[in-house]
Amino acid sequence: MMKKAACLLGILALLFSLSAVMAEEETEIERWICLLCGEESSGAVCDTCGSIPGIWRCAACENENLTDMCRVCGTSRSDSLRAQASAADMLAAFPAVRFLATQDDPEALLSMSRYYEAGIMLSRDSEAAVTCCRRAADLGYAPAWIRLGNMYDHGILVDRDYFTAMEMYQQAVDLGSAEALWYLGTFYEEGFTVHRNYETALSYYRQAAEQGYADAWMSIAYCAAMGHGMERDSALALQYYEKAADAGSHLACDYLGYQYMTGGDLVAMDPARGMEYYRKAAALGNSRSMMALGYAYQTGQGTDPDAEEAARWYEMAAIAGRTDAAEAFAAIQGK
Repeated sequence: MMKKAACLLGILALLFSLSAVMAEEETEIERWICLLCGEESSGAVCDTCGSIPGIWRCAACENENLTDMCRVCGTSRSDSLRAQASAADMLAAFPAVRFLATQDDPEALLSMSRYYEAGIMLSRDSEAAVTCCRRAADLGYAPAWIRLGNMYDHGILVDRDYFTAMEMYQQAVDLGSAEALWYLGTFYEEGFTVHRNYETALSYYRQAAEQGYADAWMSIAYCAAMGHGMERDSALALQYYEKAADAGSHLACDYLGYQYMTGGDLVAMDPARGMEYYRKAAALGNSRSMMALGYAYQTGQGTDPDAEEAARWYEMAAIAGRTDAAEAFAAIQGK
């Protein structure tokens, strides 16, 4: 009798255990990412915004849908999510980024790393930021290897380790990254981890430049201007700076703007041309050039004074993150 009771108790315990496991699995399955607010939810409606699972907002026409195609403009859900995830506004992009990251999309995983790093829409979590980045890298995404290289290169979220940084950059090079070639070149130019070797640095820079990485032309220009690995040649340096600017390097555009505004060591002063380069750099997102344009309009350097235009450029530079521009904007507004 006692054996039967013990056996029955064992069966009941096993059934209870299986029920608990099944309940956990159901709970895990039921959790979903709301495509309207980006929050993780469970149950019949979003715990945060009250929407039901599966609703998505079309990035093209903003119509809300439940099917895989927008019933208004015909955009597919996958195309809409990718467009939303690439939006410059991180708050607007978040729902799509978080959802795509759960699908092991490497670009979205790298973006999630930045959300965790900055503490935007999620609690700041350094470990999660690194984990997302590593997952994206393991999926063969070169920008994630570069980001890991940056982390170890500068001690961001991890202990600084130049050897590991070079390994990360090499992984990106193996995946065809021209940017990573440029990073490896900087180690040889600056003498970090490896012995300084300007010729080797130039070799990496030239490979990166030939593969279309614009800032590599700027590094070659600097080597020509300083005589690093080649004969010092100011005319050749200017040629390479212009090549970098034409290829879309905002840093080269900003530098040439400064050269022409001040009459630097490479060119004669030509404020009008300097303004042109500053405008090009600003259009490419260079906040220093935005600040410089504000100052030029405020003081009449290379243009007629224009307080309204100065304020506009100061405001743009402030939004781009320059505290000095925010102070200049407040001063010109009389605040």
